[in-house]
Amino acid sequence: MRIVDVEAIAISAPNPAGTYWGKATWGGAADRGPLAHWRPLRFPHPGRMRPSYARGFETTLVRLETDTGLVGWGEAKAPVAPRVAKAVVDDLLRDLLLGADPRRVEPLWETLYASMRLRGHASGFLLEAISGVDIALWDLAGKAVGAPVHQLLGGAYRDRIPVYASGVPATLDPPGAPDHERMLAAASGARERGFHGLKMAIGLDPRADVASVADVRAHLGEGFELFADAAGNYDVDTAVRVGRELERLGVGFFEAPLPHEFIDGYAEVARAVAIPLANDVITQRFQVLDYLKRGALQVVQPDVCRAGGITELRRIGVLADAFGVACTPHVSIGSAIHFVASFHVASALPNLVRHEFWFGENPLGDVLLKRPALALVDGAVAVPDGPGLGIEVDEAKVRALALPTGDGA
Repeated sequence: MRIVDVEAIAISAPNPAGTYWGKATWGGAADRGPLAHWRPLRFPHPGRMRPSYARGFETTLVRLETDTGLVGWGEAKAPVAPRVAKAVVDDLLRDLLLGADPRRVEPLWETLYASMRLRGHASGFLLEAISGVDIALWDLAGKAVGAPVHQLLGGAYRDRIPVYASGVPATLDPPGAPDHERMLAAASGARERGFHGLKMAIGLDPRADVASVADVRAHLGEGFELFADAAGNYDVDTAVRVGRELERLGVGFFEAPLPHEFIDGYAEVARAVAIPLANDVITQRFQVLDYLKRGALQVVQPDVCRAGGITELRRIGVLADAFGVACTPHVSIGSAIHFVASFHVASALPNLVRHEFWFGENPLGDVLLKRPALALVDGAVAVPDGPGLGIEVDEAKVRALALPTGDGA
């Protein structure tokens, strides 16, 4: 079996909610973003932690076809500039894949990674593009033998993945104000949809952040799980103070308290607080290893479409397990392929504790599939058990969302 066609498809759909929760919290929105509210002379400067977000939902899908007629689908995480990930696949990776046996998944991963290794491209668009190819390779490998991906990974520990809802932005407003009511209503909405836990987006202002979490805790009660994500917006001292307050409020983990480059700072915070520290801004296993050797994380949050696909997500999960560290895969926005690929790995990891699941209306979710695969039942989502990823992509719907290419793009 040989690969005869490699295609990357950049797609986009409007956000039904208007603004993605990450953009509303950390994207520098004029009405409530961190640049408008952060105190002067604060470290890190908020401009450092101001990520770019698209207006709608964007990503890049990868389609591999073999000489036997089998087709595999993957996804490169591209919440912004999806044509860049597409260009990496089209202009760099495609020639390395044509004619290859898609069942040689790990050797092909190393071939793709080596293509820019000497140039220091260890993360970002290259690794995201590799992620899309790798997921499609695993889909093909499973289809070739008639087995689901999680079986190829050694077998499932669970057939349902416990998920938490993300995300509910904290507020700078006092109780009774409109934005405060928005926060509580969003928290109630997660519970009403069947989630048993949710993650809050903090990192706007330490006092307001703690007050927001406390208000949501009081609103939902002690039996509901809470997690908090600061997106790297604190310094060490602030992270310690906030971490101790979050611990008092029963928060399950404290995500990204510092910029992810400051690994020694993570270790310092980890020594000072009891709440588990987590980080989703981690890519390949070598970066994760630096954290683990310094005792800087208690929860790893690799993203299957950011970290190098199913191959690298599994490597990271197994590595973390060897250090006694839990794995809670990251999935914020993306297509159904993104979620399902991550669920397959999660089902085969012994150290899985929870899995992220964006709880808004996703125009790239089940709508792209011929049969739904993302139904939430009692706080968990079933792992597909069909061959490969176990889903059937509706190609016509994918192509209807494709962004134009060429000079008129």
